[in-house]
Amino acid sequence: MRRNYFGLVLGVILAVVAVVLLNYYIRNIGQAPRVPMTNVVVAGQDLPFGTKLSARFLRTVAWPQASVPAGAFSDIADIFKGAQSPSDRIVLTALVQGEPVLHSKISGFGARPIMSARVDKDMRAVSIHIDPVSGVSGFILPGDHVDILLTRNLGGGQQNYVTDVILQDVTVLGINQLADQSADKPVVGQTATVEVTPQQAQKLALAQQAGTLSLSLRNMDTLDKVAALRVNESELTNPRPAAHHVAPRPVVRVRYGDGSVVNHPISALN
Repeated sequence: MRRNYFGLVLGVILAVVAVVLLNYYIRNIGQAPRVPMTNVVVAGQDLPFGTKLSARFLRTVAWPQASVPAGAFSDIADIFKGAQSPSDRIVLTALVQGEPVLHSKISGFGARPIMSARVDKDMRAVSIHIDPVSGVSGFILPGDHVDILLTRNLGGGQQNYVTDVILQDVTVLGINQLADQSADKPVVGQTATVEVTPQQAQKLALAQQAGTLSLSLRNMDTLDKVAALRVNESELTNPRPAAHHVAPRPVVRVRYGDGSVVNHPISALN
């Protein structure tokens, strides 16, 4: 009888422990470890290049502390601290809704949305003449990447036109006076401003005097540069000749008594 009593008590205790452990497991299941968070100021709406900043265009969101981008703001008031008017700062690089506002993407106090603020260090902005054809019917917009082609007459007493790819994967900064990367409508312009190295700037200046420049729009995911061949007028109708194939000469295999085998051209046996 006593043994049955202790067995019953032990069973009750084990049942209570099991219930407690199960309850603890259910409450904690699916709970990921807590990630340290902080506040980051983001764009509350799409902000095109040149937009005058205002607190109503911004909002503060929780952001994982370990992935806060360099130059981010934690408080909207910090952006306008020291400004004489609410619109003293201007967007230099278009921001999409929810994107963190960085020091590098907005101007200093009282600044204008000048092009030089968008040119990377050690690079140059150069404008070249385009037309609806050479500018891909206006479908090239700021932020696109292009190849630049030069068509010229080599002369020599006759018309001898050739086309060379002189620059590849060049960033377009603006078309005419449009520099807004968020623009989504075709712009038929007369000039395209591109970002190049100082040496490439010299090359473009010379190329404009030597012939006609055209832009070739690249796929946004294609970054590789390819070996570009010169194309001349003769190749418009006559493709490059294929490599000349020389057929092997016919031979006769002769086996000698010592076991050696020699191939003799047929002409040598006549």
